[in-house]
Amino acid sequence: MDVREPKDGSAYGSAEPDGPRIVTVCAELSDAAPLALSLEQLNKGSLLVYRRQSELKFNPPVGEINLFVLIDREFLEPTDETLHWLGRYWPGVIAAVVGGTGSGRQELIARMGGALYFVYPAYGGQWRSLVRLAVERTNRTDTPAA
Repeated sequence: MDVREPKDGSAYGSAEPDGPRIVTVCAELSDAAPLALSLEQLNKGSLLVYRRQSELKFNPPVGEINLFVLIDREFLEPTDETLHWLGRYWPGVIAAVVGGTGSGRQELIARMGGALYFVYPAYGGQWRSLVRLAVERTNRTDTPAA
């Protein structure tokens, strides 16, 4: 296997981001499928999926992220701590929490943490709107890269 890097970096694509960079945290990989479908329809961008919020904190993504989506249907992890952590390391990033029906406490935590809140299962239009917000964020020129 040849692991040498080309001098021009062409194997890694352009240095400019091609669409939104979205990170989602979900226990079930199938929960991220609607986001992946929305990105596929857009035909640009990237999606990074973590299984647990602690994995996100211990091994965070590098560079500018346009959208974080925390999908926790059963309110298993401390969403407030993760939202606080996101606010510290990615100030001004768009964050969304997708929770279960009837979890008013989780919705309150999400909204107090500056995140959008959706009830699981969020419908296709909500996912497309989130991706559209992330696209608009990538097109902004007044926000510095992380």
